[in-house]
Amino acid sequence: MRAGYFEAVRVAYFRDDAPEPQIEKADDVKIRVRKCGICGSEVHAYHGVHPFRIPPIVSGHEVAGDVVEVGSGVTQVKVGDRVVVEPHYGCGECWYCKHGLYNVCTNKKVLGAGGWSGGLGEYIVTPEKTVVHLADNLSYEEGALIEPVANGMYAVRNSHITPDSTICIIGAGPIGMGDLLCAKLYDPKLIIMADIADFNLEKAREMGCEHTVNSRRENLKEKVLELTDGVGVDMTFLAYGDEPTLVQAADITRRGGQLIQHALMVDGLAFPYQVHQQHELDFKAYNMYQREDFELICKALEEGRMDLSHFVTQRYPIEQFKEAIEMADKRPEPVLKVMMEF
Repeated sequence: MRAGYFEAVRVAYFRDDAPEPQIEKADDVKIRVRKCGICGSEVHAYHGVHPFRIPPIVSGHEVAGDVVEVGSGVTQVKVGDRVVVEPHYGCGECWYCKHGLYNVCTNKKVLGAGGWSGGLGEYIVTPEKTVVHLADNLSYEEGALIEPVANGMYAVRNSHITPDSTICIIGAGPIGMGDLLCAKLYDPKLIIMADIADFNLEKAREMGCEHTVNSRRENLKEKVLELTDGVGVDMTFLAYGDEPTLVQAADITRRGGQLIQHALMVDGLAFPYQVHQQHELDFKAYNMYQREDFELICKALEEGRMDLSHFVTQRYPIEQFKEAIEMADKRPEPVLKVMMEF
């Protein structure tokens, strides 16, 4: 099959002879991939710094396509269905899985890693429970974008946003944009987005964020206090994270407010413990998503309550995988999301 292939660290190219995955279990579903986004984790795999996306691999997990074959026990999808994939599943047997926390299962399987051939290949095989129907009025590209946005949906829906909520999102990359688009579904009183890249902030405005701050040139705290009558925001989403960002997030969040992390951060960062305790901040982290998040986004898109038309900045046929990964890595021009097409 055709595929974008990571042969070794910093060795990535298109090949037309990659092994094609086959149905092996009764609940397997085989999907012909139509669109697959490139995630930052693919760039990490390219550089050999991802913990479990380790070359040689066919990576990719932001997937939409068509069902082409089903196992004997499959009942909820059929050949010809247009679908997206929740690209992970738990073991089903551990304490976490039995308590509905399969996204943190210690034996979790992730598409495009650990021997599970990913969406940068022309075909994938996945358990039926990971397959979500894509409405007829939605494009494959919208379908492939559901996965990155779902990270935001999981964090947002667990943060209990109300129409009175005030929010700051630090980081206007794909994860932060997911926070924005999903938070808007709950109609909060105020959303502020902060980044150091004007291009990303322009994209945020295109997606409906009225208040944006370039924190390299502007004072984020002053802007937050100005817009919240001197109080600070109720919650700050960390879609980017390092030590200065953690300090800043604690500083702009009101007493009794929430810090919400789903940016990938390295161990050993200093944390503003004194402010955290004195201000009684609630610090919560989120790991990926669950099926409900995919279904909520699908419904919002189908009903026209979410617009993903500004998300993709570069598109490549799979035959140009090498050029695409270099774009996502070196960024010779502004990049939000690179999309591969089959």
